[in-house]
Amino acid sequence: QLGVFRSRALSTERRLPIRLDRLSMNPAVAFLFGFTFSFAWTPCVGPALGSVLIMATSAGSSAQGFLLIGVYTLGFVLPFLAVGLFTGSLLDFFKKHQKAVRYTVKAGGVLMILMGVMMLTGWMNGFTSYLSGLGGAGTSASSAAPSSSVPSDSAAGQGGGASSGPDNASASSGSAASSEQPEIPAPDFTLTDQFGKTHTLSDYQGQVVFLNFWATWCGPCQREMPDIQAMYEDLGLNEEDVVVLAVANPKSDQYPYNQDVSEDEVKRFLEENGYTYPVAMDTTGEVFAAYGVRAFPTTFMIDREGNVFGYVESTLTRDIMDSIVQQTLDGRRAG
Repeated sequence: QLGVFRSRALSTERRLPIRLDRLSMNPAVAFLFGFTFSFAWTPCVGPALGSVLIMATSAGSSAQGFLLIGVYTLGFVLPFLAVGLFTGSLLDFFKKHQKAVRYTVKAGGVLMILMGVMMLTGWMNGFTSYLSGLGGAGTSASSAAPSSSVPSDSAAGQGGGASSGPDNASASSGSAASSEQPEIPAPDFTLTDQFGKTHTLSDYQGQVVFLNFWATWCGPCQREMPDIQAMYEDLGLNEEDVVVLAVANPKSDQYPYNQDVSEDEVKRFLEENGYTYPVAMDTTGEVFAAYGVRAFPTTFMIDREGNVFGYVESTLTRDIMDSIVQQTLDGRRAG
């Protein structure tokens, strides 16, 4: 699209031997033309659509994902509708402004390269979390939706991480605030994991809980899961000071709008990938709602007294995991 690499084979146009002047237009013919057109444009549309789908799968909810896809669809369809309704005027416009159209194509190429760099470097996770934060900034936080933030590496390097007070419901990792924070009890729950074992959060008082909310379709979640498994093994398989616990939100006939695939499919995903740390099944979505989860992955740190120490809406590296676990063990919030 930038014109840097040129290939006659890739630039060659192929046309179907159809005489449009001999066909009478009807819905069936229109459908056939539409299908052929969309199929032929797959190489052109594919990269942009793929980028949109990646952003949609990282959205805070299915509604936000559908909104992103809907906006993309409008941006793709509206120009063609305009061409269909105002063919003569628009063709004259395009002829007069061919250079502008050429630069539009190049701008699309630059945008795709930028998104590729963001994906490779992990910036896309922060960007989607930022968009999720904008979507939830206008809502008020309930007492069950804690609003503290666990520090990231970058924040720790600037004099320590931050945790925000209850008046700032949209706080994210690395935002500055006072270290004097009121204690926020973590919403209690009782759920069953993939092995049939029951987990009640209040039973883990006296231990620090690493509580991770995730989904099987979430790419950022998948990238941090090997580190969570390794941490689970290194810290004593939940038999010592730290409990590693994840929560999934599988669909069911009764709850078809939950965030993930069916419970059996979640269990199969865990088994196929060798993840043995406990994943509790929130089949009703009540625990996700109680914690105000709006992006994947989201990780909460629960201290020994059962209070929320902080949370992060982003992919965590092993170094960051170790850092926030140690800070919670020490009861140390950096101001």
